[in-house]
Amino acid sequence: MRRLPIGTVLLALVLAACGQRGKHAESVVTRRLEGEPKTLNPLLVTTDPENVVLALLERNLLEYDEKLELVPGLAESVEASPDHLSYTVRLREGVRWEDGRPVTAGDVAFTVRTLVDPKTPALSRKSYWDGLEKVEVVDERTARVVFREPYAGRLQAFNLPLIPEADYQGTDVNTNPRNRAPRANGPYRLGRWDAGRSLELVINTQYFGEKPGPERIVFRVVPENAAAFQALLAGEISEMRVTYEQKRRLDGEPSAAARPLVFDELSYTYLGWRNDHPLFSSPGVRRALTMLIDRETIARTLYGGLAKPASGPMPPGLWPFDPAIEPWPFDPKGAEAALDAAGFRKGPDGIRKRGGDRFAFDLSLGAGSDLQRQIVEVIQQSFRKAGIEMSIRPMEWAAFASKIDAGEFDAAILSYNLDPNPDLAVYWHSRERAPKGWNTSGYSNPKADALMDRLRATFDRDEARRLYAELLRILHEDEPVTFLHNVKTRWGLSKGLEGVRTSPIGLFLFWPGGSAWRLSPGTAPL
Repeated sequence: MRRLPIGTVLLALVLAACGQRGKHAESVVTRRLEGEPKTLNPLLVTTDPENVVLALLERNLLEYDEKLELVPGLAESVEASPDHLSYTVRLREGVRWEDGRPVTAGDVAFTVRTLVDPKTPALSRKSYWDGLEKVEVVDERTARVVFREPYAGRLQAFNLPLIPEADYQGTDVNTNPRNRAPRANGPYRLGRWDAGRSLELVINTQYFGEKPGPERIVFRVVPENAAAFQALLAGEISEMRVTYEQKRRLDGEPSAAARPLVFDELSYTYLGWRNDHPLFSSPGVRRALTMLIDRETIARTLYGGLAKPASGPMPPGLWPFDPAIEPWPFDPKGAEAALDAAGFRKGPDGIRKRGGDRFAFDLSLGAGSDLQRQIVEVIQQSFRKAGIEMSIRPMEWAAFASKIDAGEFDAAILSYNLDPNPDLAVYWHSRERAPKGWNTSGYSNPKADALMDRLRATFDRDEARRLYAELLRILHEDEPVTFLHNVKTRWGLSKGLEGVRTSPIGLFLFWPGGSAWRLSPGTAPL
């Protein structure tokens, strides 16, 4: 699970030969990061710039493959007991940290205990470990994890990176210097971090798996999408998420250094409303705001037809998706009538007020995405016609993400890229409200909570599907956020790259992801 700015985020590979090392030209790939990572502690990450870097530094106990099946990672196996309460983790032989020390069951136990500690804000992972009773070391390569109650999605909890006990024991996990100098167990290690500018990865000679192709990867922090696209066309950047217009340009320039790639992801874009804000506390008002937005036209004009209005938080690629739930229509008259009924009526100046309070608010967004800015400007015009004042507040990405994590916003535009576990409690259960979890809008409905709790213990697929249908109907009626679009992902890729595969969770966050990319034979150094 991870949060994204719309139309941007996981960007760029640059192919370069940067001088000589020994008697051969060093193979270098330079990738773009849209924003500066806040941390490289794998338990604390919440954004894609962080996850994309860590995907090359750390392996998980279990990994998702491109078909979203869990496969061995650091662990050769994770076996569940018949009652789904006990899980035995067996590490591969020979897995090591970059300094040569073995990765041990002690690291597994320490990571799990640190993750569930209330002082650790592991927003994207903590809910999978609810009900933990104990974790114990059986031997150097074996750990046993025991829970108090079964959970249908529990195995996904072991899609878990580790932190080294030796580096974190007795320290504050939130401020440990290793958060900016992680000790790697993956194919690369961190060589250098030039704050605000770049991160350089070099091959981890202690890695247990196959040696990756590029000897060095440089992540450059480049916020502006337009500048990145110019670098792509110039052959200086070899992969980036592109807008519809940029994809169309690549389609029309077969001689360009890059080619377009389009695929589906488990994701949706949305406008987040802080549900405890006086303007957004009513489901009727939130539905009205959605009905003021012409999502069909946005999909056709800004996405070039590569998007569809979303009906809720379950994208079509996940099995509980219910096609019977239709998106709220574009209905300005109906929306204005609903706002009138809620007491927000237009005054002589054309602005809606209730009890003297103007319907005016700030919408925050992470800076850097031209498409994101275009979308909110279209929405701003629609709201203005209806008597609503929405001010657009761009923010540097790391600062923006911190505000969202803390729930400190009026409204915000974002996207969720989901993992294969359809458990909606991570995002919508009241116990996950910010700053504790990823329910950053602060949604709360006791009936929805009860259904999410039942689903956690429902292993029968047919019964789970019935419960999901009921839950999705409640979320549709409550409209805790404005679900905007399910969007096909568009990428620009250098023609000098090989081994690029797609998955419903993107290009990088499955195994082997970006670590399997290679430079084509004869690719000229740049």
